[in-house]
Amino acid sequence: MYSGYLYENPVMPKQTKVVFIIEDEPLQAELLKDLITSKFNLEVHVFGTGEEALKNWHLDPTVVVLDHDLNTVDKTAMNGVEVLKRIKDQSPLTQVVMLSGQHSLSVAANCIKYGAFDYIVKGEGALDRIGSIFQNIDDMMDAIYFRDFYKKMNTVLSVALIVLMLAILAMFANGNLVLNF
Repeated sequence: MYSGYLYENPVMPKQTKVVFIIEDEPLQAELLKDLITSKFNLEVHVFGTGEEALKNWHLDPTVVVLDHDLNTVDKTAMNGVEVLKRIKDQSPLTQVVMLSGQHSLSVAANCIKYGAFDYIVKGEGALDRIGSIFQNIDDMMDAIYFRDFYKKMNTVLSVALIVLMLAILAMFANGNLVLNF
């Protein structure tokens, strides 16, 4: 069904792709985890607070699904925007999908401003949209991987061509190579 960077693909470097779900509502978190693990071959970790997720940042998530309102259970917990800012400070390439019950355009715009890949309002169709967003993130990661791969290959081939040209010039200079036309 799905293929690319976030999934097993022999062209890509073999590594485990990790997803963090940061959601303080256990039922919502379990639904998200079930959706992601049923459609994608990913390692998923669920955290009830941003603080708990940040303590486990060494697991190096590729994607984070982050609830905006994380202080409904623990009133001292950081909210989603605060967590988003910390994530982007620590790991700018980690893609963050904000998930919220907030219908406010200013909240959504604020999340995008601080680096969220997308903003989803909880409700009907939200889980389907997560699957589509994961595919979009996957396509973007493929493009980044191949861009970097081609840059490296271009550098290697350029160096090899220069070495070859220098070797030919050295052979001409020493008289070891003579071309007769």
